[in-house]
Amino acid sequence: MSSDKYYKMPYVDFISLLRETNRCPGGKDTINWILQNSFANQNSRVLEIGSNTGFSSLEVARLIRANVLGIDVSEAAVSVANQELLRDTPQIQQLVKFVVASAYDIPCADQSIDLIISGGATSFMDDKSRAVSEMHRVLSNWGFCSVCNLFYHSRPPRQLLDKVSEIIGVKINYMTADDWMQIYTNNKVFEVYKLETVPLASQSDERLAEYVDYFMSKPHIKSLPLEDLVAIRQRWMEILQIFNENHKYLSFIRCLLRKRPIEEEPELFTIKQR
Repeated sequence: MSSDKYYKMPYVDFISLLRETNRCPGGKDTINWILQNSFANQNSRVLEIGSNTGFSSLEVARLIRANVLGIDVSEAAVSVANQELLRDTPQIQQLVKFVVASAYDIPCADQSIDLIISGGATSFMDDKSRAVSEMHRVLSNWGFCSVCNLFYHSRPPRQLLDKVSEIIGVKINYMTADDWMQIYTNNKVFEVYKLETVPLASQSDERLAEYVDYFMSKPHIKSLPLEDLVAIRQRWMEILQIFNENHKYLSFIRCLLRKRPIEEEPELFTIKQR
């Protein structure tokens, strides 16, 4: 592979090359929040949409010993996830499975899933409503769908949005928390069971450099020719710098949606929001 090809690689393939532990917004804290508030247990059937390199699916299995299916459209990401699975304990290997599949056509039977985890994967989808409809189809009655989407608490420059769009290969628009919730609750497909917004922070240049150095020191990367190392470092730093600038305008939602088989009358006297 010539060094210029690293710039032509799709973003998901590039981070799969780096074997980045691609976490959902909020990382382990968010996974803990999802599991505690969804009441998931070892009998739960769990599906992760956009499993990427496998972190969330593996962490769920480690915490509650449930069966987890992770799906992603990227063959490269699924390959890395399966490599990570092989490094784990025999018990976790028996609980987790990663396959190449689309959120538009989830390889699960109707009402066969108790908990869906989507760590912002819908941000990469052009037809978000179609994906939400598929989530609803496979989710069991009274099951939970967790979503964690980045949203803009203030409007970023259009030029910055264009740069982010170019990196991830999907057009990014200015979307608020309300915009995201409208997608998930349109036509009352889901009940909003629990919702909170969480702020994000940008990092210093020194922290970005340390992060890049960590990946460049990985054995499968540092063994590459010098020309490749220069190209990989340069692209990774450019990506992180743009993402870091974007984070100045971002927060994210942590939301649990519940599939209701029957309607419920509205609540009147509820807990005061802080």
